[in-house]
Amino acid sequence: RVHGGRIRGRYPLTMPAAFLSKTFAACAAILVSERYLLSLFGACCWMDKKSIEVPKLYFLVILINVVASTFVLLTLGFRVAAARKVFAALAKQKDDKDAEERFGLPKMYAEGFSEEAKKFNCAQRGHQQPLETYTSFVVASLIGGLRHPLITALAGLVWCTARFTWAEGYASGKPDNRHAHFLSVHVWTSMFLVLSAAVSTALSMATGWW
Repeated sequence: RVHGGRIRGRYPLTMPAAFLSKTFAACAAILVSERYLLSLFGACCWMDKKSIEVPKLYFLVILINVVASTFVLLTLGFRVAAARKVFAALAKQKDDKDAEERFGLPKMYAEGFSEEAKKFNCAQRGHQQPLETYTSFVVASLIGGLRHPLITALAGLVWCTARFTWAEGYASGKPDNRHAHFLSVHVWTSMFLVLSAAVSTALSMATGWW
C-alpha cells in the first residue's frame, strides 16, 4: 500500500515460500533418483567411496557448466557490442546528435526514452541479468557435481539453452518476451537444481554418507 509517497505493508511471502518448497522438493526427488541410477553402475561412475573423490562423470560438469556457460555469456556480450553500433546508427538517422555518447562506452545502458534506447537496454539486460547469478551457478555446479554429476551437467545444458532464448526474447524490446519461449523459465529450474545438488553434497559430507 502506498501512503504519502511511501510503501507500507509487508511483501506477501506466501507465494515465494510455496514456490521454493515445491521446487526444492522436486529437485530432491530428482537427485535421489540419480543417486539410485548411478549406484547401479557402481565403479564405472564413482571412485573410492571411503574418501571424497571426483566421479568419472565430473568432466561433463566442467565442459558444460563451466566451459560452455562461459561461451554463452561471451556470445551474449558480443551481441550487445553489435547492438551498440546498430542502435547508434539508427539513432543518428533520426537526427540524434548525442547518439555516439548515448550508446557508446563506457555507458552500460542508453539514456532516454527513444525506441532505440529501449531496445538496446533490453538487449543489454539480456546479458547483464545472467551475470547476477552466474558466480553462484558455477560454484554450486562445481560442488553439486561431486555428488550429482549427471543431473548437474544436464542442468547446465538447460541453463545454456535457456539463456539464449531468454536473451533473444528480451532483445525484442519487450521485457515480458523474455519468458515467451517455453525454455526461458528453466533458467531458474537449472539454478535450483544445482543449488539442491550443492546442498546434497554438503549434507553428505556432514553426515558421512558419501
